[in-house]
Parts: sequence; structure tokens; C-alpha cells
Amino acid sequence: MIYILPTNTCFWIACSIDDIKSYERIYKIKKRSLDKPLAIIVPDFKWLENNTTLTHEQVEFLKNYEKPFTIMTDSPHVKVWMNYVNDENGEEFINRWVYEKFAFRVAHNKTQERLLKENWPMFLTSANISSEAEIYTAREINQIFGEYLEKWHIKFVWENTWVLEKVKPSEIFEFVWETLEQKFIRR
Repeated sequence: MIYILPTNTCFWIACSIDDIKSYERIYKIKKRSLDKPLAIIVPDFKWLENNTTLTHEQVEFLKNYEKPFTIMTDSPHVKVWMNYVNDENGEEFINRWVYEKFAFRVAHNKTQERLLKENWPMFLTSANISSEAEIYTAREINQIFGEYLEKWHIKFVWENTWVLEKVKPSEIFEFVWETLEQKFIRR
């Protein structure tokens, strides 16, 4: 199942990390190039500390980061999953070669937390057609994705959020080795 949900930046489109077919559909629906990886949303900072190469000090830094962020780091756990090939049907991630590091977001609202209890972690990206503007209203979601919503290919999940405040996209950065120095990819 593919979901559209609100965030602290714009609406996102997402699917469970174990749903390879929906992962591929997101690329088709968005007209997204296969050389652009998706981010991964995780339930909490504890997950980051237990499943990535981030240090305890780096995770503590992120807990207090004041702006929306996406952290680039390695995750042996996710890397193993991305290289999985289903022996029964040959199913595999169509672009696993693009993931040198992973871009992680941490859940920050009830909608995300609820979805992650059922599907975590989840792949996600902004809910728009690639290279077009981000989407901030349910009306825009319906205009662009209405056909998919009507056929139940996408489920729109929200909690009293029809219009999001327009804010800048998240900052994307990685830490330099095991320090707190940041190398920004997008600021």
C-alpha cells in the first residue's frame, strides 16, 4: 500500500520498506528517476541509534536539532534489506545500487507514528511529480493523485490536516566521521 501523509514540511508519499511493488509504483507515479534514492522514515531516535552507524552523541545532537532535517548515514541493517532478492519470485529493489548511504527522517507526528507501528520503517519522498513544486494542501493531493486515490492504489492518511504551512524543505546533512561537524547537502 502507498500512503500520502502530512509532515512538518510538505505532504509525503510513502510505503513500507518491505513492499517492493509499492516502492516501484512510487517511482512510476512521481515520474522519478531511478538514480534518485528515497528517504526512510523511522519511528524514533532509538531506532537510529540501534540501526545506523550514528554515535550516541550524534543522535543526542539530532534530538535537539531545531529545524526539519534528513540525516545521511550508513545502516548495515537496511543495506542487507536493500540487497535482498526473493528466491521464489526474483523480486528485488529496482535501483538498490543508488544507496551508498541512506537518508533518514524521524517520525514527529501522530499520523506518522501510527503508520510506523504497522509498517516501519517506510520509504518516503515528497508527494509531488518529480521536479514540480511540493504539495501543501489536500486539494492539490486530490488534483494530482485523485485517480490513484479513487482506485485505492494510494491511501491518504491525515488527522485534521487539510492544509500545511509552507516551510522550507528539510535540511539534509551528514556528520563528518564520528564528530558533530555537519556536511550539508541541502540547507
